[in-house]
Amino acid sequence: MIKTVRLISAAISLTLVLVMTAYAQQTSGNPQPVPDNYVTEKNFKSKVFDVKYRDPNSLASVLSRLTSGFKGASIAASTEFKTITVRDFPENLVTIEEAIRRLDTPMAPRPDIELHMYVLIASNNGGGVTDAPAELKDVLTELRGTLTYKNYDLAATVIQRLTDTSNLQGSGTADLPSVNAGGPSSPLPYEFYLRNVSLAQSSAGAPSIQIGEFSFSALGEHERAVIKTALNLRDGEKVVVGTAALRNRALAVVLTAKLVK
Repeated sequence: MIKTVRLISAAISLTLVLVMTAYAQQTSGNPQPVPDNYVTEKNFKSKVFDVKYRDPNSLASVLSRLTSGFKGASIAASTEFKTITVRDFPENLVTIEEAIRRLDTPMAPRPDIELHMYVLIASNNGGGVTDAPAELKDVLTELRGTLTYKNYDLAATVIQRLTDTSNLQGSGTADLPSVNAGGPSSPLPYEFYLRNVSLAQSSAGAPSIQIGEFSFSALGEHERAVIKTALNLRDGEKVVVGTAALRNRALAVVLTAKLVK
């Protein structure tokens, strides 16, 4: 019985060897069909395109949708040499070249932002406003109708020019008027920053300046006054950013932003 089983196993093994040998001979004599997405070197062409105005990486990201997608096709950007290198079918190269011609155009010049910041000290001392510019007249009227203080002194003025997508920070010393009429002023150190500044348009198409984060802090003799917020300014608009208590007085910050072309 055992001898019979061994003979059967040997016969099966021999049969498998013969089948595999025959299959190998058949495949060597008759190659398998070439996949549809296979491309030989001679079907592709390569071309280097110069980029004059736009970011090569951003352009390449858009142009990648115009490639054939076949194995071996490629698109690569170089910010150092301002080029885009494409390897693909000739007809795809023509399409990509036309797209670059339409997309690689000068960007419209973006205006600078001229920022005016006024630091006011509100109190019930003194006789009125000290050296406040004429453009703050309507703002002071608004403050008098909102706050309980009747007098406002201009403690500091900051004028800065910046571009959108930039940040701004600075520091200085304001003049803190004396609580006694006619008394000497004292220094009021302050610091500020603006982050995530960008240009936007309203639904009506009017430009505006968006400030993602604005912070102003002043260090008084015994306390710190802090104003922190996000805001959106129309071109030329004056806005009271905020107020903060400063002992028996108050600190108010007014911002106005103008677009300068």
